[in-house]
Amino acid sequence: MALIAIAAILVAYPAIWLLVSSSWPITTTLRHIASAPNCEFARLVGLAPARRGEPGYWKHHDRDGDGIACEPWPSRRGAASPRFPLNNG
Repeated sequence: MALIAIAAILVAYPAIWLLVSSSWPITTTLRHIASAPNCEFARLVGLAPARRGEPGYWKHHDRDGDGIACEPWPSRRGAASPRFPLNNG
């Protein structure tokens, strides 16, 4: 039983420290943590797209390294224009 209590403390302490030490409000910090797995979660909690330094920004979500995470990308289906436009004349 003591081992479980020690494990709980070891898990809870870093989480509490992160919440208390964050410069963002607690709810924003929780949303930031929730957005970590992928951009779908970031969009779900309303933090995408996010710029570097903002809540919701995670380096692994910034595909092109421009400082904007989870930015919208054009769909691949029909998004590209033809290389050579048709000349009807």
